[in-house]
Amino acid sequence: MTIEQEINEAIKKLQKLPGVFIQNRQRVAALGGAYASAAAEAAAPKSSKVHKRYSTAKVTKRIRAPKGLGNVVATYSPGNLGRSINVLKFNRAKSKVFVGAKLARRATGSFSGRRTDGYYMAWVEQGTKNSRANMFFRASWERSKGRVYAIMANEFTRLGKQFEQQNAIK
Repeated sequence: MTIEQEINEAIKKLQKLPGVFIQNRQRVAALGGAYASAAAEAAAPKSSKVHKRYSTAKVTKRIRAPKGLGNVVATYSPGNLGRSINVLKFNRAKSKVFVGAKLARRATGSFSGRRTDGYYMAWVEQGTKNSRANMFFRASWERSKGRVYAIMANEFTRLGKQFEQQNAIK
């Protein structure tokens, strides 16, 4: 085999390398996301009591039902917000994952055990006019992002070494 043929063969092998990273980028991002999700779940505030969400037939949006007269639409058990934080994969985001609160398809009923609905995460994180902000999510990301990046970098390095072994690049 001539030098030109060896070079062309090596180039063909190396041209496959970006495809390996492209095929695995969402999986690798999910590994890092799982660590970030676990950190955020552990940092999420946990209430000591059950909370309820009410719905009331209204003539105008400004008028609220008197206390005790609203219809209970959903019941949230303690720890619901933490359990709802997951790694989210979206069809249009082929190369990335998101970590956040998973919303329920039907936002009514009892949310306990495996059934969760974290629609109120932004209110907890940023606060409302009646409650102060509890920046647990942002703080957990700041604490865990170094480890998340390290997990992803190690996995990409492992993929590169695996490619090197499979294609006998020296």
